[in-house]
Amino acid sequence: MSVAYGILCVISLALIGVCLAVDRKKDIYLLLMFISVFVCNLGQFLISVAPSLSFALNGNRVAYLGQVFLPLLLLRMILDLCNLNYKKWLLPVLSLVSIAVLFVTLTPGFLPCYYRNVSIAVINGTTRLIRDYGPLHLLYYVYLFLYFALMLLVIIHSTVKKKITSTLHTTFLLCAVLSSIVIWLAEQFLPRGFEILTVSYVISEIFILLLYGILQEYGIRGENGSIIIVNTSAKAEEYLSGTIQSDDSTALFSEKDIRHILSCEKIVSRITEREKEVLERLLANKQRKEIAEELFVTESTIKKHTSSIYSKFNVTNRFELYAKLKKYI
Repeated sequence: MSVAYGILCVISLALIGVCLAVDRKKDIYLLLMFISVFVCNLGQFLISVAPSLSFALNGNRVAYLGQVFLPLLLLRMILDLCNLNYKKWLLPVLSLVSIAVLFVTLTPGFLPCYYRNVSIAVINGTTRLIRDYGPLHLLYYVYLFLYFALMLLVIIHSTVKKKITSTLHTTFLLCAVLSSIVIWLAEQFLPRGFEILTVSYVISEIFILLLYGILQEYGIRGENGSIIIVNTSAKAEEYLSGTIQSDDSTALFSEKDIRHILSCEKIVSRITEREKEVLERLLANKQRKEIAEELFVTESTIKKHTSSIYSKFNVTNRFELYAKLKKYI
């Protein structure tokens, strides 16, 4: 079992690197979620190789450090991916609740409230904690249940209110949450020779990572706040060549719109004259190859200018750029 926990540690550590590579916006909450999964798996690995009870309890504390904050971070990701507005006080309040729950989970070895008694047993070379749960252990179950319920409500609400307009988007989010719920429930009724919830954390990471990658490559935010995902299989070649024909007509600009945008001082002051020429053609939704031919430069040069424009306007693709510049018309 210790080998399995070790493999999960390596996988979750590798996923941190993948997260850094995929998330071009460098969302700190997304990164913290991936770090939390690694910390959780590291704690379970430390328990499995613990030579003493005190060592195992410290490993248990490390595991809970990741586990307690993971639902909060996952909820934050779902709120963001669902493009749902929420009160500014929500995350600070939930963070305080998470800290309070964390303190309760750290008491084993000091107080008998979370575990009445705890010992270790070595089975097939793997150390396991033998727990006799105390009265406050139910608090952690309630904590997880409420978070799972809140995540599902957010996804359902966003789908009904058309904050999410893609079946693929909804499916990925539901898979991320439901996989954790199913595995957590199974863990409560099956013999606990292995903390299989650690596997669900990695599965959830993969679903979230895939969704982030899809959104950043092919996603656009509509004017009503919705996120639209183009079916990538039919559009990948167009994207790689520099354009995707959006199904959202509000993302396209007339010649008059383009002239108006390019006359706006707030826009042109951010970019060079060459970038202005590239931006004009981006707004006309021209392909990278076509832009290169018109400006008598290489496609790689256009790619560099395009990346610079995206960076200056804090966007990651042309449709996010369209949505941002639409307000200047």
